[in-house]
Amino acid sequence: MEGLATGDEIKLTGEALDTFKVLKRGGNFSAWIFFPKEGMNQGPEMTRLQREAAELGGQLDGGAVTSLIFTMPASIGFDRIADFFDLAVSRIEGAVWMFVNAYDPLTKKPLDWWSRG
Repeated sequence: MEGLATGDEIKLTGEALDTFKVLKRGGNFSAWIFFPKEGMNQGPEMTRLQREAAELGGQLDGGAVTSLIFTMPASIGFDRIADFFDLAVSRIEGAVWMFVNAYDPLTKKPLDWWSRG
């Protein structure tokens, strides 16, 4: 879910499942890669991304027909994770990526939770 990563503790603030307040961050970034066509997230490139993320200490959590979702521990470092995904999408024409729990969805300003420990 956008705004969350593995290990986050939340409180639902409304009837909809996407209305929540983060009580405590779990120390992980969630990063999503989006592909321009269905199926581009499968096969050798997916295997390569999964292996390379694991080498850094992260993991592939899943995805949909045009995406992959990764959990990356903040201990790896924000810049190192960003560099990893920048390189990953540079090898795949039309692919883009984003952190889904690092920026305020309205203001787009960094949440900076990873610096506060």
